[in-house]
Amino acid sequence: MRLSIIANCQKDSLATCIAALNHGFEIDHYMIHEVMANPTQLRAILENSAFIFSHLQLRSMVPAELAHKVTYFPNITFSAYHPDLTFVRGRNLGGDIETLLGPLYIYNSALAVFGYREGIPLDEIVTFYNADVYARLGYFDQWQDSRRQLLSEGDACQMPLGGLLEKWSRGKAFMYSSNHPTLAVMEDIARELLQRVGMFYFAESKHEYLVDPLKAQPIWPIYPEIAERLGLRGSTAFKINDPHGTLELRDFVRASYDTFANYDRETLESLNVDISGFAEKLGLRSSAPKVPAVGNPYAGADKVQFWKNSVARPQPEDMDPVVGPKFLIMPQDKVATAGSCFAQHIARTLKASGFYYYVPESPPIGMEEEEAKACNYGVFSARFGNIYTVRQLLQLIERVEGAYCPEEAAWLAKEGHGLVDPYRPQIEPNGYADEQALHASRDVHYKAVRTMLREMDIFVFTLGLTEGWRSRSDGAVFPLAPGVAGGIMDETRYEFINFDVDSIRQDLHEVIAHLKRLNPACRIILTVSPVPLIATFEHRHALVSTTYSKAVLRVVADEMWRKYDHVDYFPSYEIITGSYSRGAYFADDLREVREEGVAHVMRTFMRHYAQTNEVPAQLSSEREERAEGKQSQASRSALFDIVCDEEAIAKF
Repeated sequence: MRLSIIANCQKDSLATCIAALNHGFEIDHYMIHEVMANPTQLRAILENSAFIFSHLQLRSMVPAELAHKVTYFPNITFSAYHPDLTFVRGRNLGGDIETLLGPLYIYNSALAVFGYREGIPLDEIVTFYNADVYARLGYFDQWQDSRRQLLSEGDACQMPLGGLLEKWSRGKAFMYSSNHPTLAVMEDIARELLQRVGMFYFAESKHEYLVDPLKAQPIWPIYPEIAERLGLRGSTAFKINDPHGTLELRDFVRASYDTFANYDRETLESLNVDISGFAEKLGLRSSAPKVPAVGNPYAGADKVQFWKNSVARPQPEDMDPVVGPKFLIMPQDKVATAGSCFAQHIARTLKASGFYYYVPESPPIGMEEEEAKACNYGVFSARFGNIYTVRQLLQLIERVEGAYCPEEAAWLAKEGHGLVDPYRPQIEPNGYADEQALHASRDVHYKAVRTMLREMDIFVFTLGLTEGWRSRSDGAVFPLAPGVAGGIMDETRYEFINFDVDSIRQDLHEVIAHLKRLNPACRIILTVSPVPLIATFEHRHALVSTTYSKAVLRVVADEMWRKYDHVDYFPSYEIITGSYSRGAYFADDLREVREEGVAHVMRTFMRHYAQTNEVPAQLSSEREERAEGKQSQASRSALFDIVCDEEAIAKF
């Protein structure tokens, strides 16, 4: 049975995989641009083949009477691993425009092209290959665009790639370059194609035993700084066509400069990476007004940088301290939340606004809504209760991934009836009858958290506290002290801890690294809870401890915002506690946040992160409500009722 493959260089890999999965084909494969240039050859291929697998570009040229023979598959391109890779065109010294063939054949470095065009010496341009430059040029921000483009290509071929992309993204990189996938990827495509045409294929994987045609061709390295953000191992070794030959960065750029010298400098054009704005982004040229050396350097600053214009003058309900969010939340993005009590407001607002609030841990079939609510289903994306400290979050990830198994397994309930989970002591209102029931619930919970970590598109984490309690024996951290909602306080077994900047910084770096390894496409929004401590264990004023706690968390959140391009900070803390509100957003206890304050926070969040101008009616400002005469108190309250484990501390 004759099978013809019409595609780009990926045809060789696909043919290799199909031959391994089904031995009954005689396989021919053709370069698609050559076939498209020869309609007579195309018709002969269509008539003489039982099946044709092709990239989508061929569709317009296939005669209607032969269209049933053709099954289309996506052209696998993905630039997130190699955002600096570009194809270059220029006018050679003979006057002809052509594609440049450099040390890595048709692959070139956008930074090298930019450097050569700008006349930057070799010794200087090689220093541009660093994290700061990559951040300025947006190299760290490519994952989402690459993902959307690949999924769109799959949808156009009626071959959804969401599940496969998740599989490919785990572990090692699945691309050798921006347009050369690994054989494991092409094996999955081959299996999908064979299934679509109703042909047999071996279920077990074969790619590890096959010669990978694309691996023998040039391979672009994943620069170390980019690899770090993706949870991978990076390199600056550029593999050339020679099966064993590589060029280190400096040698590669030197060879690139030598190639560029054969072309008119001004005609060099980067085809798939826009280098026109590189100089401005790197501060080599600036479009900002020039300030005279003797002038005030703040003269050209934006008005939001001045307290009088941005804080003192606006009406309180118009205060908006967000400047330049790093990304939007699309309606189809799976948004997961965790953290202190305040994180629940973001979850409920997104859900009320029609967004995809992701909750993989659902109540058992048949459980009534009120019971499910009492059992904390849907409060967060999974039933982990309040996660007040970063160490709690880190240990949760390590527990569900099997990297950490704490000694503390169960506590007696406060009243002595049943058991509670030490790591979510108030998740079951009546506790667990025995350890078997507790472990069964925990297993379901861990499975849901693992799913959440791998499938969420946006993770919103609200940092709440620096104070906590931990086991002296293995360092396990608990959301509440033993004896508050379960367990018995024993100073020989448990100790108080007030995490400092260094430990929280390290913990959050590790959390971000774990998430990048498990889910490279996930973006993170950090917030700091504006809610003061309900009590401090240290012998000092509660206000002083609260100030310390929030200051530490705010500093660490800011450091993460500066370091990672996929991590953003949302200033809910500033909106609630800012002096512009004159304390109006706190209730009479000066701790609980009023609904008006929550509504202000969420209006601001939606304005900047949501691709819509609409917000739930419950979030209307008091001024808007008075003007429109809408919303009952009961309707508003439905959005603001939250669960807060910390309140159990004061129940005595």
